[in-house]
Amino acid sequence: MMVSGGRLSCYAPLVDDDAVDLLILDKVTGETVGLQIKSRTYKKGEARPRTVQFDVQKPSWREHSRLFLMAVTVDGVSGQTETIWLVPSNKVAEVGGDKERKWALTPNPRPQSSDRYSPYRFDDMNAVVDRLITHLERVASATD
Repeated sequence: MMVSGGRLSCYAPLVDDDAVDLLILDKVTGETVGLQIKSRTYKKGEARPRTVQFDVQKPSWREHSRLFLMAVTVDGVSGQTETIWLVPSNKVAEVGGDKERKWALTPNPRPQSSDRYSPYRFDDMNAVVDRLITHLERVASATD
């Protein structure tokens, strides 16, 4: 999380059985947030689809004020992120398509899209870090 200027640190759990792929620690507030990360990488020359699908398994998912789903599209040639969605855990079931054992989130990655995922869409990691810091500060002030 170099974009945070060193304020945020990332830690990976030893096991992935609680829907948490990464823990983010805010060194200023001492608060943490968990991320489940889903990604879609485009291959060289591959056309960008109208939507991308990210599946969240119901049995392992839980709603918690300190848990987010981070879904990312990545350019497979440059390795750069193209679009990022940061969805609070309590919104995943609301915005995802309800399937038997999963929620299928199908956002449109185009910047001009105004689908139900657009409130959670970010075009760069700076904006994601700002959103995480805002959330962590809000959590810290609520627990003071």
